[in-house]
Amino acid sequence: MKRLLRDYHALVERQYDGDYDAVILLVDLATAIENAGLTERQREALTLVYFDDLTQVEAGERMGASKQTVNRLVTVATAKVARVYEKWARMGEGYSMGNG
Repeated sequence: MKRLLRDYHALVERQYDGDYDAVILLVDLATAIENAGLTERQREALTLVYFDDLTQVEAGERMGASKQTVNRLVTVATAKVARVYEKWARMGEGYSMGNG
């Protein structure tokens, strides 16, 4: 899951180069995040760290929280999003349960 999030900016670039697989991955990621049941703080931390490309320290400064709090929020958020992908895999939606 974290690998997919780390590759977010590369996927965005690839979609503009006509890579339809990148488009599908981005749509699926957005859908998984929407369906993960994240709290507002979890979503904010995830957005700042992975989509806005801030360090956890910088995200914490924006959120008025410590780096440790941001780390915990991101860890829980990514686990929740991963569970959505795991559910899809169990339903035969074509996702593997590999590491990452």
